[in-house]
Amino acid sequence: HMEYPWLDENDAKAVKTSTSVANSVTSAPTGPADLLVEIGSEELPAGDLDSAIQQLQKGLPSLLAELRLTHGEIRLSGTPRRLVMYVQQVAPRQPDLEQLVKGPPADRAYDSFGAPTKAGEGFARSKGVSVGDLQVVEMDGGRYVAVNVRTTGRPAPEVLSTALPGLIASLRFDKSMRWNRTNVYFSRPIRWLLALFGKHVIPFEYAGVISGNTTRGLRTIAPTEFKVSDAVDYFTRLKDQRIVLEKSERLALIQAQIAKLANGVNGRDLPDEGLLSEVANLVEAPTSLVGSFDPGYLRLPREVLISVMKKHQRYFAVFEKEPAEVGRTSGLPHSESAEDEGKLLAYFITVANHPSHDAEPIAGSELITEGNQHVIRARFADADFFVREDRKHKLEEFLPRLGTLTFQARLGSMLDKTHRITSLVELITPLLRLNPDEAATAKRAAQLCKADLATKMVIEMTSLQGILGRYYALSSGESGQVADAIFEHYLPRFAGDILPKTRPGLIVGLADRLDTLAGLFAAGMAPTGARDPFAQRRAALGLVQALISQNLSFDLRSGLDAAGKLLPIEFDPDSLVACQGFIVERLRNLLMENGYRYDVVDAVIAAQGSNPARAHQSVKQLSAWVTRPDWHLILPAYARCTRITRDVKETFEVDPQAFTEKAEESLYAALLQAEKCIHLSRIRSAESFLTAFLPMIPEVNRFFDEVLVMAEDPSLRQNRLALLQRIVALGSGAADMSKLEGF
Repeated sequence: HMEYPWLDENDAKAVKTSTSVANSVTSAPTGPADLLVEIGSEELPAGDLDSAIQQLQKGLPSLLAELRLTHGEIRLSGTPRRLVMYVQQVAPRQPDLEQLVKGPPADRAYDSFGAPTKAGEGFARSKGVSVGDLQVVEMDGGRYVAVNVRTTGRPAPEVLSTALPGLIASLRFDKSMRWNRTNVYFSRPIRWLLALFGKHVIPFEYAGVISGNTTRGLRTIAPTEFKVSDAVDYFTRLKDQRIVLEKSERLALIQAQIAKLANGVNGRDLPDEGLLSEVANLVEAPTSLVGSFDPGYLRLPREVLISVMKKHQRYFAVFEKEPAEVGRTSGLPHSESAEDEGKLLAYFITVANHPSHDAEPIAGSELITEGNQHVIRARFADADFFVREDRKHKLEEFLPRLGTLTFQARLGSMLDKTHRITSLVELITPLLRLNPDEAATAKRAAQLCKADLATKMVIEMTSLQGILGRYYALSSGESGQVADAIFEHYLPRFAGDILPKTRPGLIVGLADRLDTLAGLFAAGMAPTGARDPFAQRRAALGLVQALISQNLSFDLRSGLDAAGKLLPIEFDPDSLVACQGFIVERLRNLLMENGYRYDVVDAVIAAQGSNPARAHQSVKQLSAWVTRPDWHLILPAYARCTRITRDVKETFEVDPQAFTEKAEESLYAALLQAEKCIHLSRIRSAESFLTAFLPMIPEVNRFFDEVLVMAEDPSLRQNRLALLQRIVALGSGAADMSKLEGF
């Protein structure tokens, strides 16, 4: 446990290396050799495989550096059943190390007569040296005793034997399990460990498994377990079984197979990076197969078919080669997504974990395909039943059932939330200048926006919320505009998703997110670094993205205040400020991710953070200004005005009659012209402010050259400060220029 203080007690027990096992290291390589470590387990979840490799990408190089083992290229790879660490040309042993080790302060190590104290003797004893070997040195701002300690380098297999269990134990997963008496946690049970340095086994034990030179191949190919002599032999044996260790290679292979199979049925596949990444982590010898289903199921909304194939079976849908017009004539809602780029065909593609040869079909492929077709028939039959049952009712008839669905204990049911959304839409509609038709559409969409959550199909597959809401709205006789707004109020649903295109859809989504965020902050359920069960970060980011996408000016504080007044619990001022800050931080992150300079973003957000769309526009504008050739003249001129006035607590009024210098009069005239320009622009932005300020720069510089601002006469001093305060105020509401580099 003392060797691995960062581990809990159970993990520390698991990494303890048996002395008898460690002593079995013999005939270790005398020169650099390749290191190969494989952690074999039961099938890892797709996300855990990616996470483990990312953690090892940081942990393994750090470990080798800590062990002082020089090495060549590091390659990390993995499949659902194995995590593989391969390091080329690792040094056979550590170099000797000599270092100056600091001890206690000198006045504690020696008494006033220069004799060593118990502290000095104890330090010397702990380092295995005599008191006479101690020396007094100046270190870290003080005088300390120190000693040169020489550590003899140990053989690489010996230090790796001790260190590798700790590396494995350092891996962390969202959900781990224990499976034997060691009580070790890991994503899935560990079944074998392979560790080779050259041709020699690195002995250690972890989770009750002893390392060796044995690995396992596919369960369908004999032998399923076999020994390997070294790294070259290992990679050769796995390649013979068609096991693809690199995820990037599996991705490319699966993509090529899917494209070929889709083309074979006169169709094509559409990119689904998420599904492709997941499937690539579920197989280690991927072989794709095409299956079919009853074309009669194509009468269902295609999002239902695709979701069933994707969620339940991890199948890829097949589309017509040529894009087809999909709209109201088909009776289906138009989703304006990538899924509308072609008509869905009655085929699917599944990826089996089975080796194949390009020229030959895999053994048993017909049986595998038939089994998958049988499963998808049952899934589609269920979906068909759910949709038919749902369509027996109008969408509005599902509203009372929302009363049985809890949103949050203190915030009521989903029906309560729907009522709040509807009321909030009515409150914020005047702020957003919707025309009467848009306002009516937004109100009706708000009343129905959550109704589909009570339908059988959405209860079965929540990912279809909004999509089926639109479909059922159309079949219930609602207008296309209302149906679109129901769908769009959920947008964006994930990173890279489409954004709402209509004002009613944006307004309903805005009201929904404001209610969620205000309510949860009021209930004391603000997200933490580790927990965000209500996806508040996604809600805040979606709110910001939607406003920016339509360049819609909206004050977050006003919106949150309106939402807070509708809540069944108190939304105090502190919660409002915290909630607004949370949303603004998402805005800041979004702008930074889009490549804008941090200082430009901070300058604008400090002044306009509560209005995401305006802030976005000003960040774009200010980004252009700071790259101008004359920027080195613009910023200093404004900075001079700011620096001399920022510590003045009182705000003074300008008296033009009190000017005594021509430079004062000229600057005041330029100020009046600048204020007029900003007033005419109507919108406070970085562009309007800097455009108005630019002509003033010569007069600002002349003023500072010819006028003593801090005059002894109080009236003169205050009048000149008042003039500069008015100039500084030009940037108020546009950007805090003091946050810019070079200010």
